[in-house]
Amino acid sequence: MASGGLDDDGEITGINITPMVDIILVLLVIFMVTTTTINEIEGMEVDKPDAASGKNVDDMPLSIILMCRGEDEFAIDGTPVEGASQQIVDDKIAKAIKARVAQNADLQGIVQCDTEAQVGAMVHLIDLLRENGVSKYAIATEQPKRGEG
Repeated sequence: MASGGLDDDGEITGINITPMVDIILVLLVIFMVTTTTINEIEGMEVDKPDAASGKNVDDMPLSIILMCRGEDEFAIDGTPVEGASQQIVDDKIAKAIKARVAQNADLQGIVQCDTEAQVGAMVHLIDLLRENGVSKYAIATEQPKRGEG
């Protein structure tokens, strides 16, 4: 008589992959939930990107370079701007910008901030440029270091 059950001595002719698919789907759901949770973290530090294209600042003689370092250190073309208050520093920067615009109306402003500077300081320098007659400005970056190998 023929039986429908498996014979212990016979070969296995089929593989049941359902448990493996179940495990993969569970892992996929776990990764999806984890990824959305990681993206919602507030206050994550952002590294400023390098730029592979651009011009050398030395090749742009019709420009003024405004630099911000750290919390409240500013410089114009490498010369530090000091003052007892932020208003005094802003006035000195504005005066320098106006003097350079008077010499050349096509002056381009370049804002260069280091990695420790706050984004607000960079935006503040851009505002100073725009308020004092500079319509073209750029943000200076570094070229990425080439990998050794």
